Amino acid sequence: MERAKVIIHMYMSIDGKIDGDWDGLPGDKISGDYYDDQLFKLGSANANGSNTIVMYAAKGKPDLSKYDGQRIEYRDWVPSEIKSATWDVSYDRRGRAGWEKNYFPYAGRKNRAIEVIAKQASQNYLAFLQSMEIPYLVCGEREINFAESLVKLKKYFDIKTMVLGGSALINGAFLKAGLVDQISLVIAPYISGDSKKKGTFDTLEKFVNQRFHVTQTKKLGDGGIHLIYDRD
Repeated sequence: MERAKVIIHMYMSIDGKIDGDWDGLPGDKISGDYYDDQLFKLGSANANGSNTIVMYAAKGKPDLSKYDGQRIEYRDWVPSEIKSATWDVSYDRRGRAGWEKNYFPYAGRKNRAIEVIAKQASQNYLAFLQSMEIPYLVCGEREINFAESLVKLKKYFDIKTMVLGGSALINGAFLKAGLVDQISLVIAPYISGDSKKKGTFDTLEKFVNQRFHVTQTKKLGDGGIHLIYDRD
């Protein structure tokens, strides 16, 4: 395969909600720890949309004005000396992530950051990323070309499998683009009951006619379950 394989890997309640008051309760510790442990067994890169990245990994507010006047071409910036066994990929078309470190500690690893942006991101933001030694891929004009990003992730970083963990909108965007190869769902032993919370996929009310079939069911020690689906 020319591109990186994509696995959607999500932690959810029995009624399909991906966050809420149930997450982190003592009764789902086994399932929660199992979800984290599985991520880098599935692939070498953890990917998220900008909302999730800003919420958890890159909360800073960098002063981009210090880069005023710099003229940086909109092309990939991938220094050969930047290496890592595991990666944290940020799909961040406008350049919102306020990285304070060039890695994100998760699942016991320091996962080096990679930014995937569109040309909506400012030149100041590109200068900021270079100052942080965070490689970036320019994939698209106003919207990100997801297929192009997967080819580049495999070419430049040898990422054979990318594990996408949300948000629901970016999961839905990859689904609509026909790029989801496998779905991994760890289901906690709780029901959310909150209709305002998102499910695994938000396709903006568009039905996506793709069929998946279950290839693994594994019961977990706290009553949770791990399901894996492959695309037909």
